[in-house]
Amino acid sequence: MLEAFAFWQMLPIGVVIASVAMFFGLGGGVLWMPILLMSTDLDPKEAVVCTIMIQFFGQLSASYSNHQAGLIDWRLVRLMSTFGIPAVIGGVLLSFLLHPVWIELFLGLTIFFIAYVFLRGDDFFIAGSDKADLEAARKGRIITLLGSILTGFLGIGVGDWLVPFFNMRCRLAMVRSVSTSIALMMILSLTAFSVHVLLGRTVEWGVAVPGAVGVLIGAQVGSRLLQRVPETHFKEFFVLMLVFIATHVTFNAL
Repeated sequence: MLEAFAFWQMLPIGVVIASVAMFFGLGGGVLWMPILLMSTDLDPKEAVVCTIMIQFFGQLSASYSNHQAGLIDWRLVRLMSTFGIPAVIGGVLLSFLLHPVWIELFLGLTIFFIAYVFLRGDDFFIAGSDKADLEAARKGRIITLLGSILTGFLGIGVGDWLVPFFNMRCRLAMVRSVSTSIALMMILSLTAFSVHVLLGRTVEWGVAVPGAVGVLIGAQVGSRLLQRVPETHFKEFFVLMLVFIATHVTFNAL
Protein backbone atom coordinates (compact mmCIF):
# COMPACT_ATOMS: atom_id res chain seq x y z
CA MET A 1 0.00 0.00 0.00
CA LEU A 2 1.05 3.54 -0.68
CA GLU A 3 1.49 6.10 2.02
CA ALA A 4 -1.19 8.76 2.14
CA PHE A 5 -0.62 10.43 -1.20
CA ALA A 6 -3.52 12.63 -2.22
CA PHE A 7 -4.65 13.34 -5.76
CA TRP A 8 -3.91 17.04 -5.35
CA GLN A 9 -0.28 16.22 -4.47
CA MET A 10 0.40 14.04 -7.52
CA LEU A 11 -1.26 16.40 -10.00
CA PRO A 12 1.16 19.35 -9.57
CA ILE A 13 4.13 16.98 -9.67
CA GLY A 14 2.89 15.85 -13.08
CA VAL A 15 2.57 19.45 -14.23
CA VAL A 16 6.12 20.33 -13.13
CA ILE A 17 7.74 17.23 -14.64
CA ALA A 18 5.96 17.59 -17.98
CA SER A 19 6.80 21.31 -18.09
CA VAL A 20 10.52 20.65 -17.58
CA ALA A 21 10.51 17.70 -19.99
CA MET A 22 8.80 19.77 -22.70
CA PHE A 23 11.26 22.64 -22.20
CA PHE A 24 14.29 20.40 -22.78
CA GLY A 25 12.72 17.89 -25.18
CA LEU A 26 13.48 15.23 -22.58
CA GLY A 27 11.70 11.95 -21.92
CA GLY A 28 9.73 12.39 -18.69
CA GLY A 29 10.74 8.99 -17.34
CA VAL A 30 14.15 10.28 -16.28
CA LEU A 31 12.31 12.52 -13.80
CA TRP A 32 9.26 10.41 -12.99
CA MET A 33 11.20 7.39 -11.73
CA PRO A 34 13.28 9.19 -9.06
CA ILE A 35 10.34 11.37 -8.02
CA LEU A 36 8.12 8.32 -7.49
CA LEU A 37 10.88 6.53 -5.59
CA MET A 38 11.45 9.54 -3.33
CA SER A 39 7.78 10.59 -2.89
CA THR A 40 6.00 7.25 -2.45
CA ASP A 41 6.68 3.82 -0.98
CA LEU A 42 6.40 2.21 -4.42
CA ASP A 43 8.83 -0.62 -5.11
CA PRO A 44 11.21 0.29 -8.00
CA LYS A 45 9.50 -2.27 -10.23
CA GLU A 46 6.07 -0.79 -9.44
CA ALA A 47 7.44 2.70 -10.10
CA VAL A 48 8.59 1.60 -13.57
CA VAL A 49 5.06 0.48 -14.49
CA CYS A 50 3.51 3.74 -13.24
CA THR A 51 6.16 5.79 -15.05
CA ILE A 52 5.49 4.02 -18.36
CA MET A 53 1.73 4.37 -17.97
CA ILE A 54 1.88 8.08 -17.14
CA GLN A 55 4.12 8.78 -20.12
CA PHE A 56 1.86 6.82 -22.44
CA PHE A 57 -1.06 9.17 -21.73
CA GLY A 58 1.00 12.18 -22.77
CA GLN A 59 2.52 10.43 -25.79
CA LEU A 60 -0.89 9.29 -27.02
CA SER A 61 -2.34 12.78 -26.75
CA ALA A 62 0.65 14.39 -28.45
CA SER A 63 0.75 11.77 -31.22
CA TYR A 64 -2.91 12.31 -32.03
CA SER A 65 -2.35 16.05 -32.45
CA ASN A 66 0.88 15.55 -34.38
CA HIS A 67 -0.75 13.01 -36.69
CA GLN A 68 -3.59 15.42 -37.41
CA ALA A 69 -0.99 18.04 -38.30
CA GLY A 70 0.87 15.60 -40.57
CA LEU A 71 4.10 15.90 -38.59
CA ILE A 72 4.87 12.19 -38.03
CA ASP A 73 7.04 10.21 -40.44
CA TRP A 74 5.28 6.86 -40.00
CA ARG A 75 7.78 5.12 -42.28
CA LEU A 76 10.49 5.92 -39.76
CA VAL A 77 8.26 4.85 -36.86
CA ARG A 78 7.62 1.46 -38.50
CA LEU A 79 11.32 0.97 -39.24
CA MET A 80 12.46 1.77 -35.71
CA SER A 81 9.62 -0.26 -34.18
CA THR A 82 11.04 -3.44 -35.75
CA PHE A 83 14.17 -2.89 -33.64
CA GLY A 84 12.51 -1.26 -30.64
CA ILE A 85 9.64 -3.64 -29.84
CA PRO A 86 11.80 -6.76 -29.27
CA ALA A 87 14.29 -4.65 -27.29
CA VAL A 88 11.64 -3.11 -25.04
CA ILE A 89 10.28 -6.58 -24.29
CA GLY A 90 13.82 -7.61 -23.41
CA GLY A 91 14.07 -4.62 -21.07
CA VAL A 92 10.86 -5.66 -19.30
CA LEU A 93 12.15 -9.21 -18.84
CA LEU A 94 15.41 -7.79 -17.49
CA SER A 95 13.46 -5.89 -14.82
CA PHE A 96 11.95 -9.20 -13.66
CA LEU A 97 15.30 -10.95 -13.49
CA LEU A 98 17.26 -8.34 -11.54
CA HIS A 99 16.82 -7.29 -7.91
CA PRO A 100 15.04 -3.91 -7.46
CA VAL A 101 18.29 -2.44 -6.12
CA TRP A 102 19.82 -2.80 -9.57
CA ILE A 103 16.97 -0.76 -11.07
CA GLU A 104 17.74 2.12 -8.73
CA LEU A 105 21.48 1.82 -9.33
CA PHE A 106 21.17 1.80 -13.14
CA LEU A 107 18.67 4.65 -12.93
CA GLY A 108 21.09 6.81 -10.96
CA LEU A 109 23.98 6.09 -13.32
CA THR A 110 21.81 6.81 -16.38
CA ILE A 111 20.73 10.17 -14.92
CA PHE A 112 24.39 11.02 -14.23
CA PHE A 113 25.16 10.30 -17.90
CA ILE A 114 22.26 12.44 -19.14
CA ALA A 115 23.39 15.31 -16.86
CA TYR A 116 26.90 15.01 -18.31
CA VAL A 117 25.56 15.13 -21.88
CA PHE A 118 23.48 18.21 -21.06
CA LEU A 119 26.43 19.90 -19.37
CA ARG A 120 28.83 19.58 -22.30
CA GLY A 121 26.45 19.35 -25.26
CA ASP A 122 25.70 22.09 -27.74
CA ASP A 123 22.11 22.85 -28.65
CA PHE A 124 22.02 23.00 -32.43
CA PHE A 125 20.07 21.43 -35.24
CA ILE A 126 19.76 21.48 -39.01
CA ALA A 127 16.80 22.61 -41.05
CA GLY A 128 16.02 19.12 -42.38
CA SER A 129 13.16 18.01 -44.61
CA ASP A 130 9.69 16.48 -44.40
CA LYS A 131 10.91 12.91 -44.99
CA ALA A 132 13.71 11.06 -43.24
CA ASP A 133 16.60 9.33 -44.99
CA LEU A 134 15.67 5.71 -44.18
CA GLU A 135 19.05 4.37 -45.24
CA ALA A 136 20.74 6.61 -42.68
CA ALA A 137 18.05 5.69 -40.15
CA ARG A 138 19.05 2.03 -40.26
CA LYS A 139 22.44 3.01 -38.87
CA GLY A 140 20.66 4.22 -35.73
CA ARG A 141 19.23 0.83 -34.82
CA ILE A 142 21.73 0.42 -31.98
CA ILE A 143 20.44 3.67 -30.45
CA THR A 144 16.88 2.38 -30.73
CA LEU A 145 17.84 -1.00 -29.27
CA LEU A 146 19.62 0.44 -26.23
CA GLY A 147 17.02 3.16 -25.66
CA SER A 148 14.18 0.65 -25.89
CA ILE A 149 15.82 -1.63 -23.33
CA LEU A 150 15.97 1.36 -20.97
CA THR A 151 12.28 2.02 -21.63
CA GLY A 152 11.26 -1.47 -20.56
CA PHE A 153 13.78 -1.67 -17.73
CA LEU A 154 13.75 1.86 -16.28
CA GLY A 155 10.81 3.60 -17.96
CA ILE A 156 13.16 6.10 -19.68
CA GLY A 157 12.08 7.13 -23.18
CA VAL A 158 14.17 6.78 -26.34
CA GLY A 159 13.47 10.36 -27.39
CA ASP A 160 16.44 11.64 -25.40
CA TRP A 161 18.72 9.84 -27.84
CA LEU A 162 16.71 9.65 -31.08
CA VAL A 163 15.57 13.24 -31.64
CA PRO A 164 19.08 14.58 -32.44
CA PHE A 165 19.81 11.45 -34.51
CA PHE A 166 16.62 11.86 -36.58
CA ASN A 167 17.42 15.50 -37.19
CA MET A 168 21.16 15.47 -37.80
CA ARG A 169 21.68 12.05 -39.38
CA CYS A 170 18.33 11.28 -41.00
CA ARG A 171 17.93 14.91 -42.16
CA LEU A 172 14.40 15.13 -40.75
CA ALA A 173 13.13 18.59 -39.72
CA MET A 174 13.32 19.14 -35.95
CA VAL A 175 9.59 19.45 -35.34
CA ARG A 176 9.06 16.23 -37.32
CA SER A 177 11.93 14.54 -35.48
CA VAL A 178 10.29 15.31 -32.13
CA SER A 179 6.83 14.28 -33.36
CA THR A 180 8.13 11.04 -34.88
CA SER A 181 10.07 10.21 -31.74
CA ILE A 182 6.99 10.74 -29.58
CA ALA A 183 4.96 8.40 -31.79
CA LEU A 184 7.66 5.74 -31.51
CA MET A 185 7.81 6.17 -27.73
CA MET A 186 4.02 5.78 -27.58
CA ILE A 187 4.26 2.37 -29.28
CA LEU A 188 7.17 1.28 -27.08
CA SER A 189 5.43 2.47 -23.91
CA LEU A 190 2.26 0.57 -24.82
CA THR A 191 4.31 -2.55 -25.55
CA ALA A 192 6.27 -2.27 -22.30
CA PHE A 193 3.15 -1.62 -20.23
CA SER A 194 1.29 -4.55 -21.82
CA VAL A 195 4.14 -6.98 -21.15
CA HIS A 196 4.51 -5.78 -17.55
CA VAL A 197 0.80 -6.34 -16.93
CA LEU A 198 0.68 -9.69 -18.75
CA LEU A 199 3.55 -10.89 -16.55
CA GLY A 200 1.65 -9.99 -13.40
CA ARG A 201 2.52 -6.42 -12.49
CA THR A 202 -0.25 -4.05 -11.44
CA VAL A 203 -0.66 -0.28 -11.80
CA GLU A 204 -1.12 1.96 -8.78
CA TRP A 205 -3.88 4.04 -10.35
CA GLY A 206 -3.89 6.50 -7.44
CA VAL A 207 -0.49 7.62 -8.74
CA ALA A 208 -0.87 7.01 -12.48
CA VAL A 209 -4.17 8.84 -13.07
CA PRO A 210 -3.37 12.20 -11.39
CA GLY A 211 0.14 12.01 -12.80
CA ALA A 212 -1.26 11.56 -16.31
CA VAL A 213 -3.64 14.51 -15.87
CA GLY A 214 -0.70 16.62 -14.70
CA VAL A 215 1.30 15.58 -17.76
CA LEU A 216 -1.43 16.81 -20.09
CA ILE A 217 -1.49 20.19 -18.34
CA GLY A 218 2.29 20.46 -18.01
CA ALA A 219 2.83 19.93 -21.73
CA GLN A 220 1.08 23.25 -22.36
CA VAL A 221 2.97 25.00 -19.57
CA GLY A 222 6.32 23.77 -20.87
CA SER A 223 5.75 25.05 -24.38
CA ARG A 224 5.16 28.55 -22.97
CA LEU A 225 8.10 28.26 -20.56
CA LEU A 226 10.39 27.69 -23.53
CA GLN A 227 9.50 31.15 -24.86
CA ARG A 228 9.97 33.05 -21.59
CA VAL A 229 12.84 31.57 -19.56
CA PRO A 230 16.52 32.17 -20.53
CA GLU A 231 17.65 28.68 -21.55
CA THR A 232 21.25 29.03 -20.36
CA HIS A 233 20.36 29.72 -16.72
CA PHE A 234 17.53 27.20 -16.68
CA LYS A 235 19.83 24.59 -18.21
CA GLU A 236 22.44 25.10 -15.48
CA PHE A 237 19.80 24.73 -12.79
CA PHE A 238 18.41 21.62 -14.46
CA VAL A 239 21.84 19.94 -14.63
CA LEU A 240 22.39 20.62 -10.92
CA MET A 241 18.97 19.15 -10.16
CA LEU A 242 19.76 16.02 -12.22
CA VAL A 243 23.07 15.55 -10.39
CA PHE A 244 21.33 15.88 -7.01
CA ILE A 245 18.62 13.38 -8.00
CA ALA A 246 21.15 10.94 -9.48
CA THR A 247 23.29 11.13 -6.34
CA HIS A 248 20.29 10.48 -4.09
CA VAL A 249 19.01 7.55 -6.15
CA THR A 250 22.45 5.95 -6.58
CA PHE A 251 23.48 6.11 -2.94
CA ASN A 252 20.03 5.04 -1.80
CA ALA A 253 20.53 1.88 -3.86
CA LEU A 254 23.93 1.06 -2.30
